Parts: sequence; structure tokens; C-alpha cells
Amino acid sequence: MKLILDTNCYISFLNKRNQEQHEKMVSFWERISRLEYEIILTSHNISEIVFVFKSIYSVEQKEINQIIQDLIANPGVSFEPAYYPETILSLWPKHMKDYGDAVLAAASRTLEAKIVTFDQEFSKSLKKLNLDPHHI
Repeated sequence: MKLILDTNCYISFLNKRNQEQHEKMVSFWERISRLEYEIILTSHNISEIVFVFKSIYSVEQKEINQIIQDLIANPGVSFEPAYYPETILSLWPKHMKDYGDAVLAAASRTLEAKIVTFDQEFSKSLKKLNLDPHHI
């Protein structure tokens, strides 16, 4: 099954900002590493990971670089630029309030991949678009 992780999933996996989410993601990441899922890491995810770790958690750029390299090196992860402006603009702002959510929803629709997120509002928006999220 192809999945796109909302950036909040990566942040919860890589940082213990929320213990319950972190534990779910650690367990889920083990399944990804065993190739039970195909994760599509998008350029949007990478940009947000860099921004959050640098701006909010003050992580050094060299360390962030290594984090991204490690994510890409996982056998269960493939990189896809996944930026589809026409589809994004058809979703945002009419169907999705958040532009970043629209970017991932457009990728989900185009790549036929389900989204994993901890964001309840994003989940509701996905359901309204018949892009039911995958629950972990």
C-alpha cells in the first residue's frame, strides 16, 4: 500500500513532542522498514521538516540534512517531488483551508496513495473529498 505521511507524522516520529504519537510512529516506522508499506516522501514534506526542525526546535542544518538522508535511505521510502499545481489550486482554498494540506491531498489523488495524519481537520477534509486517510 502506498502512503504519504503528513509532516506531523515525521515530526512525531523524529521528535518526542507528543509521546503517544511518537510511540505510534516508531511502531509504524518498523513496519515501513520491513517493507509492509511504501512511503512516498514528498518535496513538500522535506521543506516542512527542514523548516520545523530549524525554526521551532533549533536543530543544526547538518543534523537536519542527515535526518533527511536517513529517511530517503530507508528501503520502505521513495522520494517523489509530488507537486501538482492544477490539482492543488482546485482543492485550495475551496476544499482545504491549509495550502500544505492541499499539496499533500493533490499528491494523494494523483499518486493514488492514502495519507496518514494526526490532524483531525485534515482527515475530515480528506474524507469529504473521498480521499479517506489511512489510520495507524
